[in-house]
Amino acid sequence: MNTRIAFASTDGFEVDQHFGSARIFQIYETDGSDYQRVETRKTDALCQGSCEGGFDHLFQALSDCDAVFVLKIGQGASAYMISRGKRVFEAYGSVDAIMEKVIEENLFQKG
Repeated sequence: MNTRIAFASTDGFEVDQHFGSARIFQIYETDGSDYQRVETRKTDALCQGSCEGGFDHLFQALSDCDAVFVLKIGQGASAYMISRGKRVFEAYGSVDAIMEKVIEENLFQKG
């Protein structure tokens, strides 16, 4: 079964958005040995600066994803997503480098 991972990335190459203000997520799938981008999703950036609550729209947009990588995420948003079964990570750098590390370390090995 493939793992679906969302990256807060406007250009599809670098993680460059904070969770609450993210407008674009790049959706990738991995089978544990390879990966590919499968979709770009646009969301409404409802938080500008500090944001507590109001993450339902992001959870819904990413409901089929197992994990989310963002530049920054606050404690409230992180707790919200984790309590709903999502793994969240703060990350900096290229999506490709992160995906290669995910595969190398079997980060989302299922079964």
